[in-house]
Formats: sequence, C-alpha cells, structure tokens
Amino acid sequence: MSSRKKLIILGAGLSGLAAGEVLCKTFDVEIYEKQEYIGGLASNFKYNGRDIPKYYHHIIKSNKTTLDYLKKFGNIDNLKWQKIKVAIGVNYKINTVNTPLELLKFKYLTLYEKLRFGLFGIYTVYFMNPNKIKQGLDAENWLKKYSGKAVTEKMFYQLYSRNKFNIPLNRISAKQFANRLYEKEIQDYFSFPEKGYQNMINNIEKEIIKNNGKIYTKSNIKEIDLKNKVIKIGNKKSKYDILINTIPFEELIKISKNMPENFKEQISKVKYCPAVGICFVTKKFLIPKIYWINLFNEDVHIIMQHSILNDSYGEKINWCLKYGGSEKDLSLSDEEIKEKYFKVIKKYFPNADILWSKVFKTKYGEPIYDIDYHKYMPDYKTLIDGLYFAGIQLTYPKIRNMNVALNSGIKVADIILKDSGHLLKNA
Repeated sequence: MSSRKKLIILGAGLSGLAAGEVLCKTFDVEIYEKQEYIGGLASNFKYNGRDIPKYYHHIIKSNKTTLDYLKKFGNIDNLKWQKIKVAIGVNYKINTVNTPLELLKFKYLTLYEKLRFGLFGIYTVYFMNPNKIKQGLDAENWLKKYSGKAVTEKMFYQLYSRNKFNIPLNRISAKQFANRLYEKEIQDYFSFPEKGYQNMINNIEKEIIKNNGKIYTKSNIKEIDLKNKVIKIGNKKSKYDILINTIPFEELIKISKNMPENFKEQISKVKYCPAVGICFVTKKFLIPKIYWINLFNEDVHIIMQHSILNDSYGEKINWCLKYGGSEKDLSLSDEEIKEKYFKVIKKYFPNADILWSKVFKTKYGEPIYDIDYHKYMPDYKTLIDGLYFAGIQLTYPKIRNMNVALNSGIKVADIILKDSGHLLKNA
C-alpha cells in the first residue's frame, strides 16, 4: 500500500490536468471528471478525421505557458503565425476596423466618436497601466472618462456588457476589463496547431497515469465530507488528505457536507456566464481574411472563421457563439438553436452554404467579473483543512484563456508542494 498522501482533484479541465501532472510525482493523485471526456472547454471533437475545439480556441505568441505545454506534450512543429483581422457586424453590414482608414469608413460612429475610439485604442496600447486602476471602479465610469459617453454606449456596452456578461457596465470591474485590453490580444500573432489540443491533453493524461495517477470520467460524486475528508463516489466512500476543486463553486456546494456557512455564502457569490455555440462548416469563407467578427444587437455575439488559422480541413470551419443572455438558450433543442442562430448568420452572409453543424452548450463559460469580485473571490488555499481551489474562477483580474487555466493548475500545485515541504521542479 502506498505511503504517499492521497490527493483528489475535482475536474479534468486544463487546471486540474496541469495540477495533476505536477503532483502525481509526489502524491497518489486521483482526478474525477463528470463528463465522458477530459480537457474541459479546451477538449476537441473529430471532423473528417481532424481535431476541432468544442469551443473556439486559438494561441497567441504571448501565451508562453500554453506554448510550453504544447512543446512538451503536443506537436507544434508546423505552427503558422499570423496577424488576424477583426470586424464588427451591425445593421446587416460587416465593417472592418483594422486600420485608421477602415475606422473612418465605419458609419456606425460619428467622426468625433471615431476620433475618441481611436485615441482610446492608442491609450490602451501605449499608456494604460491596469495596476493603477482601483478595485471597485466600474467599467462604465472608467470608459466614459477615457473614450467618451457615446463610444462607451455604442461600442463597449455591446462588446462587454450585452455580449459578454449580460450585466450593466456599471456593475463590471474596470480593472478586469483593463487587464483584458492590456493583454493586447488583437495586436498579437495568432495560430492553431494542425492536430489541435487533443494530442496535448492526451499526453498529459498519459504522464499522469505513468506516475500512477488515475483519471475517472463519467464520475458520479454524490457527497464530499469536508470535515472528515471523505468523498462518496457512487456507492463507494474514500478518504483523502488533500482536495483540489476546479469545478464551478455552484456545483461544489451541491455535493459538499460540513461546509461552513460563511464560506458557502462567500463562494456562492461567484456567478457564471453560460455559452452556447455552433461549429458549422461551409464550402467557402463567409468573408475573406477576417477571423473575428463581433455582432451588435443580435442573438449571435461572435463569429470566428476557424479555418483562417488552420485551413487544412478541406472545407471551412466556423464558429458562432452567444455568451451574455445565453442561459435562455440552454434549454432549447439543438435544432431550435440552429434555426435561431443561423437566421442571424444569413442576415450578414445570405449566400452562406452551411454543409454541417454541431451545437455545444455550457452553463459555466466563465465567472462574471463584477465590481465586487475581488471581495469574495477565494484564495487558492482555503481555511478548510486540506481544501484548495484552482481554475479561472481564481485568476481575476486576468482574462479567461488556456494560458491562465494552465497557470492556475501550476500555481495550486506549487502552493501544495510548499505546504508539504517540497519544491516545484517543473513549473
């Protein structure tokens, strides 16, 4: 029987896998995943023998941790980097806004509003320091100060209030929004691996298993006794020494026993934005060269032409997604969602020849970063003995992406190893 401590991880998304890969060398690691697959929102599905992400994912050159993991566990020999082009769809027209000249042609804004919008862009790229923005400042007042009332209402309300979180701009954290802009994602170089991320995910799994770790999918966790450190899976009970939770707090509360009421009240304040998307295949690009299209005042919020990054599928792979307000669509059938979303696609691309499509839904797309998030966001190490947290719900004010998720898993592993008198050797 092993003399090592038993460590259980809830959730086999990127955070859970990253933590498990580090900690399986020191602890007896067991990872439990509710779904029948691992990788969480970064997992893939097959189309014509090729891997496509269940939700759109790309890599940018500044995502160092993601690139390190792909080098170690995947295959990135043939990565092709490129600057992407973005557009805004409003009033049945697609408007490119990548250059000053294109911005001048953007009729949705007046000339003065275009100037304010352009100057705000210069400010965020060259002068803005998110660290100087006070916690508790709301995005609306911050944006009005630097971009003006009209630009705030016509542009950023659509992008980050209606489309993103479906809460008022004056309830969204300015600090988190500024950190998102500071990431300069649109100015970076984008790519997508030819074999997708599944190879990386599978090889992390193999590394965990090689070190005697275990990963269980389709796990039916009925109860976790946090005081006595006992987890009940199906009809089986098991003791643990350390528990890492990466699943949404709402789900953790449902299965937890002996959770202090003040602690439960704290983590229950974390709310999540759902996401509903359709991956669909067309014969030709919807529009040449444009990767990222934001739609205003529509039932679809984003269109991503995935094949712009990886045009090796034979046909063109696209995504359309809805975030804020999509909780109303979670109960719809796949056919109802397709009818609703493709109606929007046809508004802007009436000649789109859709050959195939697949719907994906998640109740927990990402946490909603309101102005009070910093007050109730828990730490990686909790006050409950043996309980640790990881995942994007712990990474405010950074933006949600694969890089942040992996870093979160590494960070919790580092904390646990230090608490146990070990050093993190492979971060």
